Amino acid sequence: MSLKSTTYLLIAGLVLSLGTTASAAPVTWSKDVMPIVQDRCLNCHRPGQVAPFSLESFEQARPWAKSIREQVATGKMPPYPGKPGEVGFHGDANMTIEEINTFVEWVDQGAKKGNPKDLPPKKEFKTHAGGWVNRVPDIVLQPEQPFTVGADVSDLYYCFKIPFNVDYDLWLKSAEFQAGNSEVAHHFILFEDTSGGFDKLDAETPEPGCECANMDRLAGAKILQMWAPGNVAPLSPDGVGLKLSKGKDLILQAHYYNSTGLEQVDHSRVALHLAPQDETIDKQIRALFVVQPNLNIKAGDANSEHTASFTAFKDMTVYTVGGHMHLRGKSISQSVQIPDAGREMLMLDIPEYDFDWQFTYPLVEPWKIPKGSKFIMRSTHDNSDGNPDNPDPTKDVKWGLYSADEMAFTGGSYTYDDEKLGITPETLADADRERLVYKKDSSSD
Repeated sequence: MSLKSTTYLLIAGLVLSLGTTASAAPVTWSKDVMPIVQDRCLNCHRPGQVAPFSLESFEQARPWAKSIREQVATGKMPPYPGKPGEVGFHGDANMTIEEINTFVEWVDQGAKKGNPKDLPPKKEFKTHAGGWVNRVPDIVLQPEQPFTVGADVSDLYYCFKIPFNVDYDLWLKSAEFQAGNSEVAHHFILFEDTSGGFDKLDAETPEPGCECANMDRLAGAKILQMWAPGNVAPLSPDGVGLKLSKGKDLILQAHYYNSTGLEQVDHSRVALHLAPQDETIDKQIRALFVVQPNLNIKAGDANSEHTASFTAFKDMTVYTVGGHMHLRGKSISQSVQIPDAGREMLMLDIPEYDFDWQFTYPLVEPWKIPKGSKFIMRSTHDNSDGNPDNPDPTKDVKWGLYSADEMAFTGGSYTYDDEKLGITPETLADADRERLVYKKDSSSD
């Protein structure tokens, strides 16, 4: 266990113990708790979002008080496992110790409402037409048909073709997602079908789309954007974009989890924010991977540790960080060792990895990384029977694409500092926009 992981466990224990002591001052919902809820919880816990209940009022929150205490005190809520290092995260949902202790004391004092006059002004969530966060999108896309999620579906990865296939390159600034059915849609990944091979997979079954837990089936498709509840990627900086290559379709991977006991229908949407013609694109966003493919995780091993490194061969600027493992993943981190700095600098720590909550973490400001810097990934897997998510603690595990196999990599997005493309981006043609916009068929819903 890393020093930082141990620190978080000690903090959780401290918070829980503080809740049993007498408080110096009364803590109420109106004065103390609601301001934190507005900052940390309402992105998901409000109507139309993915959380199962709203926290917009005391009356909505009070029945859940004991559960809220437990979830907050143990760090399970908000579901934001990544901890920032030297540079913070845009949209960081991690609570401070003071905020956590406020929740604990509020419940331990009887979860009182307090004076409604102490409530903060109602938080307004600024959105644009259609409910999009960044701006009005250039195009909103959907799979060609709604998808029925069976009542017994507990862990389904399903991929849908999103026709795109324009005959010119475009430059993506960001993509946003809207779950069509927040009760079952858990997270999304948008890909570019670089090989053009998805049609063959799609043809294997009569219904549109196909299961795709095995990512190898996508034949190296390029990841464009990832989404989990509450995680909206900001627009890339001026002059920076991700290339959408001409002639390629898109693939939307959805992770479905249905706990309602009923058959559900989902028809989620993705919005593309494209670079306008008056923005010169000088730098192309690229993907950084720090990978350890030679995993050897022995049966029963609760702390199987691995490392990997990658050395920058050019001056670069990093914009996002992230990490990925499967069901035996326990902790993962990325640091960077900069020449002449004399120490490692933490970029991302996930001390309690959760396969169900995989985020991309945008940095609050781009991080300049000089040539010769070494990125270091450290991971720990738990292949013991003490891991409730472990598919089989009796088997040795190596690198593989299925959830029952394992992976270990960190990375992020970056640009080269010396790149100056000078590209004037194309705009989406009206004819393509008309062709691509989903036309709802009333008989399909």
